[in-house]
Amino acid sequence: MNRNTDHKKKINEFSKAFDEMTYSKDKIKELSVSFDTGNIKITAFPIISGIYLSLNEVNGSVIPFDEKIYRYNLITINQCLDGRCEFKHPEEAVSYISPQLTCIARKRRMDAFYYPLGHYTGLEISIIESLIDGNTREFLRTFSIDIEQLIIKYLEHTDTFIGKSDNRLLTLFRELYQLVTRKNLGRIRLKLLEIFELLLSEDVISPSRSNYLTSGQAAMARRAHDILTSDLSKHIAVHEISSKLGISETGLKNYFREVYGSGISDYMKEKRMKYAADKLQNTSLSVLDIANSIGYSNQGRFARVFYEHYKCKPLEYRRNHTTRR
Repeated sequence: MNRNTDHKKKINEFSKAFDEMTYSKDKIKELSVSFDTGNIKITAFPIISGIYLSLNEVNGSVIPFDEKIYRYNLITINQCLDGRCEFKHPEEAVSYISPQLTCIARKRRMDAFYYPLGHYTGLEISIIESLIDGNTREFLRTFSIDIEQLIIKYLEHTDTFIGKSDNRLLTLFRELYQLVTRKNLGRIRLKLLEIFELLLSEDVISPSRSNYLTSGQAAMARRAHDILTSDLSKHIAVHEISSKLGISETGLKNYFREVYGSGISDYMKEKRMKYAADKLQNTSLSVLDIANSIGYSNQGRFARVFYEHYKCKPLEYRRNHTTRR
């Protein structure tokens, strides 16, 4: 079996296992899978007929997925807790979900999930209208929750609603996450009822004009990222990359910020400092060698930037964080 065939088989097996897991009616289920581009762990919690919750934990940039296996149309409520996730819209448009933002949308067919920062933790509530029966509706009404009205409130005139959540909603999601990590299914169900009721009765999400990119513009930002991070010892000017890609410097900076959530300069400083911290913690390389490896020929300059970032000097960081070898 060649590499491409094996890869497609793995995607198909993962997609089918995910489908079976998420429609479980009475048990918490977990699914973990690794690809060359990243690994994902999904924990699914059955809430009530037609509604389930999943905790998605990702390390890596791309998780391939065949969503054609979905048996039903879904409404999803996504709350990013950490990281950043690409969300695809019709006509090749994309936008990005980050902490503080809540996304309510009709599920679209996708062939992969993209995580620009290389990691992601998020909660996803899935609503399958066709599986919500009369008993479920009556039960939810006991708590003043009407799922149909919830969907109308946010999706009557659009397929995607993205907005900034206020502290009341963010607090509930943080509490839900704590319950999820403890796998307390009873309290998870109660907390989800609180979230539904709040979403229905209050305006807790401020609509935001998400700055959409075309898939081509997002690809330009990713290409620039690959060039910038391929060798951290080199400081490559943005105008060199924009010229190579055939776009304006301003355009490239804007695309990069939309995809990665920060400007190129700040992003690269963060990248270099994390790399340096890892080398200080896990290797015996000298501070000078580490500084050179991320493009600082002046050790003093590196030490100052490192201190600004971590509030301690490089050697102090090494003493406090060195792992046993």
